[in-house]
Amino acid sequence: MVQTATERQPDFRNFDALIVDQLTDAERARSVVYLDEQLRPPGQIAIGGSKYERSDPFVLAFVDRKPGANWMHPCRYLLINPVTRNITLIDSDRPPLFGALPPTWRVVWRSPDIDDWRLLPISRPLSQH
Repeated sequence: MVQTATERQPDFRNFDALIVDQLTDAERARSVVYLDEQLRPPGQIAIGGSKYERSDPFVLAFVDRKPGANWMHPCRYLLINPVTRNITLIDSDRPPLFGALPPTWRVVWRSPDIDDWRLLPISRPLSQH
């Protein structure tokens, strides 16, 4: 099967600056931002307890506006088209999932005063257990 540009995995490090540029001053001062390094296909998706329809593949970032606080609290998602770099913003009050994030997630931004205990846990790949 021949892959098109939208089917290939993008270079996820290229999204870091784009994501940080979307942060408000308040988010830069006291948030943690995570990026899921997997290309999600078009179709129906569930984010923050709501369902959305996407007509294009996308990359998902998550802004935790109150790291270390119990849920539900304000947060938001960035759905990034990897080709056009257009971003859809979605406000929410819950994390991508409860419990540890899968190993495809990583921290993109962390405000300087955020202690480690306030970060969401990220599972290690099976090869690292």
